[in-house]
Amino acid sequence: MANRIEGVTEKLLEQAMKEFLDKGYTGASLRTIAENAGTTPRSVYTRYGDKEGLFAALVSECADTLKDMFISYMKDYGEKPVDEQKNLFHDDKFDEEYKDYIYSIIDYIYENFNVFKLLICRSKDTRFADYVDEIVSVDETHTLMYIQRTGNQVISSGKAAPQLIHLLCSSYVHGFFEFVRHDMEKAEAQKYILQLRTFFACGWDHLFNN
Repeated sequence: MANRIEGVTEKLLEQAMKEFLDKGYTGASLRTIAENAGTTPRSVYTRYGDKEGLFAALVSECADTLKDMFISYMKDYGEKPVDEQKNLFHDDKFDEEYKDYIYSIIDYIYENFNVFKLLICRSKDTRFADYVDEIVSVDETHTLMYIQRTGNQVISSGKAAPQLIHLLCSSYVHGFFEFVRHDMEKAEAQKYILQLRTFFACGWDHLFNN
């Protein structure tokens, strides 16, 4: 049986990573992957079901872990005293906590950079194609919860529609992952993300508090 042949699974994953990175999901060939791994396409189907199953084997664990990191941080912040949350954009302690959080996210992405390259840049036509938008949805949901928790009247007053909240969350999250798309060095990505956060923090502060 295929699962008794030592090393085949590892070789298939290694060659799949190369093929998907080079050609994207749609252009990748299972036959090429199998041949380069020294086996047959049947081995892929036996182990992973189909091409998307093979792609998922490479990315699903990291995708879930990163999403959980975003969700966990936002939930933890939501448990802070409301008075602290209202001071979101004028809290030095929060700024340091956020920096540590962002660095942990960046660290994890760079520890698994090729996986996130697949997720962000090579996942068209897979169930992971909307991964970044799933993170947007997480950010938007928790932003709306923040508005409700703190009694902010930015929406109820008509100052901003929910569509604007979505647009801003989408702009930030899609911008966040640009360092993956552009293959930035880690130090450059850290600097870029903090600059991006500062820019958006100023905008959110103006929207919420003026």
